[in-house]
Amino acid sequence: MSDERRSAEPHDRFTRLCDAMIVTLVTQTEYDADVKCIVFLNDDERGGLVLHGYEDDAEAISDLLIHLRAIFRSNGQELLFAPIGKG
Repeated sequence: MSDERRSAEPHDRFTRLCDAMIVTLVTQTEYDADVKCIVFLNDDERGGLVLHGYEDDAEAISDLLIHLRAIFRSNGQELLFAPIGKG
């Protein structure tokens, strides 16, 4: 059984750490309500992720993919996606 879950509150060590980063973000003088953030932490066994400022997950995923594409391009590579699974 999968241990992924969605919650409005941090539920483990990683999501508590991610949440602490968001708390730090919103206290910065350059922060404003239009700022959106994805905080992801991982070790060799688990990970945690917190979204901040996004209306829905699709918007966050879209922004993440745009950034991943830029990372690939900055390394001289191209990021391509292929549909897999039931359609």
